[in-house]
Amino acid sequence: MPVKQLILLGKPGGLEYWIVPCPLGARPDSYDALRQFLESLVAYMSRELGCSHESFIALSRKADPSAKFLFAENARHWNPETGLGVLPHQPPPRMIRAADVSDLDPENLPQVMHTLFRVKKAGNVRLNAMTTMLGTGSGLQILSRLDGTKLLNALKDEHLELIEDPLYRIFPWYVPLLDKAALDEPLIPRTIEVTRRITLYIRESPEDGGVLIISSEPLTGLVEQFGCKQLDYGKNPQWTLEGIPS
Repeated sequence: MPVKQLILLGKPGGLEYWIVPCPLGARPDSYDALRQFLESLVAYMSRELGCSHESFIALSRKADPSAKFLFAENARHWNPETGLGVLPHQPPPRMIRAADVSDLDPENLPQVMHTLFRVKKAGNVRLNAMTTMLGTGSGLQILSRLDGTKLLNALKDEHLELIEDPLYRIFPWYVPLLDKAALDEPLIPRTIEVTRRITLYIRESPEDGGVLIISSEPLTGLVEQFGCKQLDYGKNPQWTLEGIPS
């Protein structure tokens, strides 16, 4: 089944919050319309608003095998750098203690370190990484009016204000991992803080069953400009991606 539904879920804290329901592991051509839409969106923000584009890949221990294969095949072109993703609506990351897991199954311990890989090669290489990994549940894109290095330095300072465990203070950069739970209204101060410099945030969120798109800019006009057709005008308006030219 092609991925083609785009839904506006809300506007928490002045942000627009969208989702594209998206199964993992479908045929590569199932994501063609979404791939074209995301390319158009990132290109517009970069060209018209002067945004920098940072691209990341999350490979957890439970990552889809296709994600690990694609990453291994392309890593030499992307020059990846390891950093940390942080859930803003959860306590700061730290090492697991015995009391944390005394009642848990050793085979299903919680993931406490969300390692990400930053695509250090710039320009179209980051777009390539985004489109290559799409559908594997691992891609994260952050666009900002700040220069990428300045943005990552600012996010690092903000995260290190709360992270105390020495093991988690050694990374070169830290970025927020946003999901539906982080966007519940009213937004908590931490979510507001880590998103205030971000213009566009795109994350494949397996736990939410799709691709989350969070924007500080109104996107409805752009969505229609890109050829998307509105199908529903209710509380959560819906568009189809089928009209986007390839």
